[in-house]
Amino acid sequence: MLRGDFVRLSGCVNPMSGEEDDPLSLPRVKPFKYTYEKEIVMYAHHKKLEYFSTECVYSPFAFRGHVRELIKQLEAKRPSAILDIIYSAENIKVEFTEDVKMPDRQKCTECGFITSQKRCKACVLLEGLNKGKPKLGIKKTK
Repeated sequence: MLRGDFVRLSGCVNPMSGEEDDPLSLPRVKPFKYTYEKEIVMYAHHKKLEYFSTECVYSPFAFRGHVRELIKQLEAKRPSAILDIIYSAENIKVEFTEDVKMPDRQKCTECGFITSQKRCKACVLLEGLNKGKPKLGIKKTK
């Protein structure tokens, strides 16, 4: 929502995403869509279930870290903020026309992962690191 990618947002809020017939689509089921993460963690702790809780050391510096902080601030002022965001995302309708199209999904030429470009961003960034040019794939090019 904050990036303005409303087409992708609609897929994020579907309880089940992906299509079985499409080999490029990864199916995902979200049975806990309306459950807060802290409730899931508390339940796992109460039932003595093992769960993975380590966060990537780089995630606080990523854009999602800023978004997470913003959502925490919103939730402090309005406890239903997260559910309100989900509800808003569920109700956004995008009509596709000749001017508004979904990006073509294809497989990365190097790793075979789903991408909208010839090469996925991970392969482009990895190439930059291997060549000693860490900004390759991050900067906008003409």
